[in-house]
Amino acid sequence: MESTLATSSSATGPVTFSHVFGQQCQLMQAAVQSLHTLNDQISHFIVTKSKALEEDKDPFLPTEKETLKSSMILMRHLLMDAQAKILSMMEDNKQLALRIDGAVQSASQEVTNLRAELTATNRRLAELSGGGGPGQGPGAAASASAAGDSAATNMENPQLGAQVLLREEVSRLQEEVHLLRQMKEMLAKDLEESQGGKSSEVLSATELRVQLAQKEQELARAKEALQAMKADRKRLKGEKTDLVSQMQQLYATLESREEQLRDFIRNYEQHRKESEDAVKALAKEKDLLEREKWELRRQAKEATDHATALRSQLDLKDNRMKELEAELAMAKQSLATLTKDVPKRHSLAMPGETVLNGNQEWVVQADLPLTAAIRQSQQTLYHSHPPHPADRQAVRVSPCHSRQPSVISDASAAEGDRSSTPSDINSPRHRTHSLCNGDSPGPVQKNLHNPIVQSLEDLEDQKRKKKKEKMGFGSISRVFARGKQRKSLDPGLFDDSDSQCSPTRQSLSLSEGEEQMDRLQQVELVRTTPMSHWKAGTVQAWLEVVMAMPMYVKACAENVKSGKVLLSLSDEDLQLGLGVCSSLHRRKLRLAIEDYRDAEAGRSLSKAAELDHHWVAKAWLNDIGLSQYSQAFQNHLVDGRMLNSLMKRDLEKHLNVSKKFHQVSILLGIELLYQVNFSREALQERRARCETQNIDPVVWTNQRVLKWVRDIDLKEYADNLTNSGVHGAVLVLEPTFNAEAMATALGIPSGKHILRRHLAEEMSAVFHPA
Repeated sequence: MESTLATSSSATGPVTFSHVFGQQCQLMQAAVQSLHTLNDQISHFIVTKSKALEEDKDPFLPTEKETLKSSMILMRHLLMDAQAKILSMMEDNKQLALRIDGAVQSASQEVTNLRAELTATNRRLAELSGGGGPGQGPGAAASASAAGDSAATNMENPQLGAQVLLREEVSRLQEEVHLLRQMKEMLAKDLEESQGGKSSEVLSATELRVQLAQKEQELARAKEALQAMKADRKRLKGEKTDLVSQMQQLYATLESREEQLRDFIRNYEQHRKESEDAVKALAKEKDLLEREKWELRRQAKEATDHATALRSQLDLKDNRMKELEAELAMAKQSLATLTKDVPKRHSLAMPGETVLNGNQEWVVQADLPLTAAIRQSQQTLYHSHPPHPADRQAVRVSPCHSRQPSVISDASAAEGDRSSTPSDINSPRHRTHSLCNGDSPGPVQKNLHNPIVQSLEDLEDQKRKKKKEKMGFGSISRVFARGKQRKSLDPGLFDDSDSQCSPTRQSLSLSEGEEQMDRLQQVELVRTTPMSHWKAGTVQAWLEVVMAMPMYVKACAENVKSGKVLLSLSDEDLQLGLGVCSSLHRRKLRLAIEDYRDAEAGRSLSKAAELDHHWVAKAWLNDIGLSQYSQAFQNHLVDGRMLNSLMKRDLEKHLNVSKKFHQVSILLGIELLYQVNFSREALQERRARCETQNIDPVVWTNQRVLKWVRDIDLKEYADNLTNSGVHGAVLVLEPTFNAEAMATALGIPSGKHILRRHLAEEMSAVFHPA
């Protein structure tokens, strides 16, 4: 500090202790300000973070929370105590500086006064020497002036207060005192030599002695003041050393507390991050369990529906078996009746008799076609019992023929088994007709029984063959066939009484047989006949079976009577006439009608007509990885024609596809179908070729993309693509779906650059080859 004071004094003039202590106070003020800022931060942490810690579920134990809070409060108290000590130290330094400045100023004033008195003394001595002796006068004056100059030079800067300067000043003052004593002695000698002088001169010497004594006392007081200043300086140095040690301890304490606080904040952040990761993992596991749960529910529902369908089929088969057993029993009963009444029937077949037991018989021409079994039984009977020549032109049949609803045409007889359904062949009416045509008389019942039994066995064989061939026509044909079979189980068919065979009953059964055509035949007409040639029944069968819209069949039966009317319907007619309120259902019907209208113009039906809504909802959505929308597509009956007309607003408004990427995935899947002309066979063929090789990626399904991801050693991320909508068309046809988007879809963290670079290289090798 002394060197600083010396430098400052030499550069900028006199510097006081107040100025020096003021600079130190500024440094202490900056330290106090930093302590105040740290105190505010700790207070803010105690107020805000404590609430955050209380709101968190499991960051710390309650004891750890209390320990942290008490530590923060202790740090705050320590900082406040340090601030108070520093402020009190600053105040003490100010007061000490003021005292030192006052003492220095008083000492300077005294030195100035001494200098003035010495100057006056030198002047008087010069006068005395001038008056007393000329030889000694100039030398004494010169020595006095030199002493005065040296004293003035030595005491020029008394206010610096440095210890070295003070010592030099004391030594100089001692030299001056020594010189003054020498001068005193010299003056005393001069006075002794000049005893004979004037009384005024004696008085002047006495006064000078008194003044010198006073000056000596003042010099002694100045020495005491200098000693007191030295003691105060030593005390200030000790206090300064203590203060510096306290500040160092305080800084060390603050640094340790800051380090503890940083460690705590770091541990807290790490614990919070681990908690967030655990929560994310739990959420992901929850989503996975939810998907598994819904998948199990869906599988259980499908299994239940399948079991219900199997149970219904089993019930239908049981009912069919019961019906067949009943038919067999009735056939056996009819056979027994026929074998008993052969003589009677032979007598009834004589020419010229047209009435038997008061009932009119139906006459059938001999050239009418019969089934193979009936014809074989007739030939056997005729060979054993030749008929009357007149019977070659006409054959009389028993009243059983009055139960027959219609006569088999020549074309159906020529086609044989191909034109008859299993229900028509195996119906009791057909069997009764075959049995009742054995009209040839003969006394031997064995020749009659064997051909009929053989014909029944042939019919059973034909029935089994037809059942195998017709198994794929669906449940509707079986339902209608069963209805026809139930209608054919008329007890009057096996009743020998002729009272039930009336012309009115025959006409009613004939009209019913003509009006109720088999739905399977109607569907076949749909496939082979232009729409303009359709009748009302064909239109209804098309709407129910092909379009899967049985809810509109009743309104269609009331308002649409032919295919021509159906071709001319507009959207308003579909809504008002058929009651089609759903816009997507109206669109489906309109697109189908336009397709058939184009077919009427000479072109064939589009390949999209072969893609029904079951294939779209179950197979196609599963292939593109969006099976979660299967129910919505199933409800709206979205088929191949509708897929080609879907837009983003339709997906979002009607089919609940709100995610933009899922919309893009569906539209790109439709684009792929458009590229293959909606040919399911071509698409399956291309997919089969690339199943084991990484070729033709545009036709890859979502499952094939998952297999490729597992093959490139990213199997831990492959499950993230399930139900994500990522398939081959997205990877090839969407330019914005690059490696970064694929990594995001897979859930690869952004920090794993090596995995992302590996994925980019594999994608460029397969999906974007050079």
